[in-house]
Amino acid sequence: MPALDLQPSAELEKLSGIVKRITFHSLETGYTVLKVNSFQKPNEELTVVVHQSKVFAGATMDFYGEWTNHPSYGLQFKASKAIERKPATANALEKYLGSGLIKGVGPVTAKRIVKHFGDKTLDVFENSIEKLTEVEGIAKLKLEMISRAWIEHQEIRNVMLFLQSHNISTLFAVKIYKTYGNEAIEVVTKNPYRLAADIYGIGFFSADKVAQSLGLAADSPQRIQAGIEHVLQNAREEGHCYLTQQQIIQATGELLALQNAAALEAVLQGMEQKEELKIRLLPDAQGVVQKCFYAHSLYYDEQYIAVKVKKLRAQPVRVNKEHLLQDLEVFCQVNHITLSEEQSQSVLQIATERLSILTGGPGCGKTTTTRALVGVLQFMNKKVMLAAPTGRAAQRMSEVIGLEAKTIHRLLEFDPAQGGFKRHEEDPLQTDILIVDECSMLDVHLAAALLRAVPVHGQVVLIGDADQLPAVGAGNVLKDLIASGVVPCMRLTKVFRQAQESLIISYAHQINKGEIPRIESPFNKPQIWAEKKDCLFIDSEEATSEQLKFISKVKKIAGELPNPVVKEYNLLEEPAAPYAQDLYTRGSSFAIPDKFSHVDIEALQQTRSYTEELKEVLKGVHPWSSLHYGLSAVGMVEKLYEAIIPKYYGKDAEIQILSPMTKGSLGTANLNKVIQEKINPTRVGKSQILIGGRIFREGDRVIQKRNNYDLNVFNGDIGTITQVDNENMELEVAFKAGQEVKEVRYEKEHLLELDLAYAITIHKSQGSEFQTIIIPLVTQHFGMLFRNLVYTGITRAKKLVVFLGTRKALSMAVNKQNTATRQTALEYLLRQEVA
Repeated sequence: MPALDLQPSAELEKLSGIVKRITFHSLETGYTVLKVNSFQKPNEELTVVVHQSKVFAGATMDFYGEWTNHPSYGLQFKASKAIERKPATANALEKYLGSGLIKGVGPVTAKRIVKHFGDKTLDVFENSIEKLTEVEGIAKLKLEMISRAWIEHQEIRNVMLFLQSHNISTLFAVKIYKTYGNEAIEVVTKNPYRLAADIYGIGFFSADKVAQSLGLAADSPQRIQAGIEHVLQNAREEGHCYLTQQQIIQATGELLALQNAAALEAVLQGMEQKEELKIRLLPDAQGVVQKCFYAHSLYYDEQYIAVKVKKLRAQPVRVNKEHLLQDLEVFCQVNHITLSEEQSQSVLQIATERLSILTGGPGCGKTTTTRALVGVLQFMNKKVMLAAPTGRAAQRMSEVIGLEAKTIHRLLEFDPAQGGFKRHEEDPLQTDILIVDECSMLDVHLAAALLRAVPVHGQVVLIGDADQLPAVGAGNVLKDLIASGVVPCMRLTKVFRQAQESLIISYAHQINKGEIPRIESPFNKPQIWAEKKDCLFIDSEEATSEQLKFISKVKKIAGELPNPVVKEYNLLEEPAAPYAQDLYTRGSSFAIPDKFSHVDIEALQQTRSYTEELKEVLKGVHPWSSLHYGLSAVGMVEKLYEAIIPKYYGKDAEIQILSPMTKGSLGTANLNKVIQEKINPTRVGKSQILIGGRIFREGDRVIQKRNNYDLNVFNGDIGTITQVDNENMELEVAFKAGQEVKEVRYEKEHLLELDLAYAITIHKSQGSEFQTIIIPLVTQHFGMLFRNLVYTGITRAKKLVVFLGTRKALSMAVNKQNTATRQTALEYLLRQEVA
C-alpha cells in the first residue's frame, strides 16, 4: 500500500481554526459550508467552503485552499483539503465531543466530562478511558458503550484521513469502516470502485475520483470495467433491462472521456468471455439482430418470467362454468352487488385461467370485480391470497376486499441473512389463487420472485393500470404481458355513474385520452371549497432562473443609477449619460433581452416584494392568479397545506404534495424545507438532528428511500418521527398500516435512508393513495411533464386534488406522451420459443 500523502501543496494558503457550526452540507455532492473561528483572525467568524468533506462542530481544523469572493455571499475560504487536529480549547473540546461524534456522549455528558477533566480530557479518552466513571451519569454500561465508540472512532479516523487525502466525503467513513473493518484502506486501495458497489450513497463519480487520486490510469481496464458496470446500472435505474454494444461503448466513452473505442471493446469482450455479463441477440425495430448486454440477475429474471408464463398458460383450469355462473349470481344477490356485463365476463374468464390480467382506468370497477371474484372463488373452496407492492396498496386492498392483503415482500418472506425470499419453487406459497394489485409497479426482479413462489397448481391474477407510470425498477412487466397477447387480458372500460360524479375520475380519463380538462378555480368560484368539489386548479407562478437573474440585474442597476438613465439604457449601445458611463466601464452593463422588452424598468425598480417583481416580469398574469393576492406558487402551497385544506377537510386530513421533480422552487427538496418550517418549526424543547443537509424533527413526516430488510422498511414507506435522540443520533419513526403502527428505530448509519415527505415525487407515490393531494405544475418542470405522470398523480387522491401552477404546464403535460421506450425483451420472449 502506498504511503499516505497528507502534506498540502505549497501553493495553497492555510487557514486554521475551530468549527463553530455547519451551515450547509449536501449529501449528494459533499459540498459543505462552515462557520469557523480562525486562529489568524480570532475576532472574526469566517466562512469556509469544503468540497467532499464533513466535519463536526467544535473540531479544530487546518484548511488548505484560497480566498474567493462569492457574488452573493461575499468573502469565503475555498478549501481543497481539510485535516483534523486535536481540539484547541476546552470549549471546542466540549462542542466536539458532544456533536454526535461518539455514541453515548451528547452535549450534556460532554460538558460534564470536560468540566471534570479539563485539558486532560483527550488524554483520558486515549489512555485511561475507565476514569470516565468518575463523571456523574456515566456508569459501567455507559462506559462500555462510550469506550467501544471511541475505539471505533480512532480506527475510523485513520480511514477518514485516508479518504480525505483522496477527496472523498468523510460522511461515509463510518459506513466504509463497518463494511470493510480494519481492511478498509487495503480494500479501497486495491479496488476503489468497490465503494460504489458496496456503500449506499457513494456513486461511481466519487469512487472514480479516489481511483484517479490513487494513480489509476484513465484508460486502465479496471476503470473501463467499472465505467461499463456503472452505465449498465444507470440504464437499469432508467428502466432498461439491457443495452446494446453500441450504446455501452458510446455511453462509457462519454462517461470516462475516452476516445479509444478499441480499449472499450476489448474490456467488454473480456467481460463477455468471463461471463461477467449475459448476452441476448435481439432484433431492433428494423429487424437487424443486435448483441444486447445484461447484468446476470436481469437476464435470468426476464427469462424466468417468460418461461413461467408459458408454463402457466399451458395448464388448463377445469371449472364447471354453469356452477360458476350460479355462484356469481348468488354472491352478487347476497352482497347487493350489481355487475356490468364486462365485469361478469371478466370474473368468469379469470376463474378459468391459470394466469390472467384485469386492467382498466379509475372508476371502471376493478375493485368490485375483484371482490366478486374472491367471493366466487371462496364459494368454490379455493384458498385466496392477496398482495400488492406497497403497504398502502395492500392496506387499501384489505379494506375493500375484506380479506387480509400483504405486501409482496412480506408475502414472500424476505430473509436478510440469505439476501433473498424464503418463498420460491422449493417452498411455494400455500394458496390456490394469488391476486396481485397495482401491477404497473412490478419490475422484472419482483415479478420473477413472485412467480417463483406460485405453486404448480396455482392461479395468478394481475391487476393494474398499464397507462400509469411504469415501475421504478427495470422492466415494464404489466405492459409487456398485455402487449404480447399471450396472457388473457380483461379490460374494463365502462365508467360507472357514481364514479362519473367524481371530477378526479372524470378528469383522469380526459387526461389519459389526451384531452385537457377545464378545471375550476376557487379564486373564480370561491363557493367550490364549501361545495367540496374534489378537483380544483389554482393559477399561480414561480419565477424561472432566467427571470430571477433579470430581476437581480435590474435591481442592482437601480441602486446605482437614476431611473431616467435606466430607461434609456435598454440596448447594448454605450450610453452617454455620466452615471451610465461609469456603470458601463465597471462592467455592470447588460442588454435587455427581447423577451423582457415589455417590462417597465422603473416599476420593477420600485417593487417591494417577490410577487410584485414576478408580476412585473410576466407578460401577463392570469385573472384568477394567486399573485393578485400577494402569493406566489410556493406561498400558495404553504397556505393550502397550513390553512385552507385543514379548514375544509379537517385539521387531521392527510395532505400530500406530489411534485414532478426534486429540484427547483416547486421541487420536493425545497417544498419539504418550506412546509417543515411552516408547520413544524424549531421550538424550545423540540429535539432535532441535522444530517446530510437535512433537519429531522419530532413530528416530521418522512419517507424511506430504499429497501432495508434489517429494519423491515421499504422504499416508499411513509411515517412520522415520534422520538429524536440527540445523545445517540437516533430517531424513532412510526409507520402506520391500517390499524397497526410499526415503530422503527433508526441508528445514525441508517438516517441517510430517510427524507422528509411533506412533498414527494409522483414516481414515489405509485401504489399509494392519499386523502388530499397538491400537485404543482409549472413550466420549470418541463423535462418531466408527461401525460402518464399527471394521470398517475391525479389518481392517487381519495377526496381532493389541487393542481397549482399554470394551465400552460398542464396542457404541455397532457399533450406530451413519454416516447422513451424501455429496452426489455419480455414481450419478444413471450412471442418466441423460450430457450
